[in-house]
Amino acid sequence: MLLRSHAAHAAHSHWLGDLRAALRSVARVANGAWRNAVTRRELVELDDRMLADIGVTRSAVLREMDRFPWDASSPRRQLKREPGPSVWERVDVMWERHRSRQRIAQLDAFALKDIGISYTEAEVEANKPFWRA
Repeated sequence: MLLRSHAAHAAHSHWLGDLRAALRSVARVANGAWRNAVTRRELVELDDRMLADIGVTRSAVLREMDRFPWDASSPRRQLKREPGPSVWERVDVMWERHRSRQRIAQLDAFALKDIGISYTEAEVEANKPFWRA
């Protein structure tokens, strides 16, 4: 009989421990949701200068307000790539850089003096690799 009551007590305490862990988890999520709601409400009240000081835009704050309070994940940033030069445009720039450095290396002292650079400056520029600006 002592063994039965001990087993029943162990099963009851195991169930109670699971319930406590579940309640702690719910309380943690609720506390995070409350903090998110308060922080988002405070962000809306800031003016644009203050938002700029912390590196946040007004549109980002408004997007943040549209999220659920319990959503604590970092917002997905859509990578908006700036339209930059194409590969061929980059190759063209590197080729022009290479050709101009070759031309600088071929200039004599009078031509270098005419354009206002010294022989050492011309040598440094001519010895740079084409990929370095």
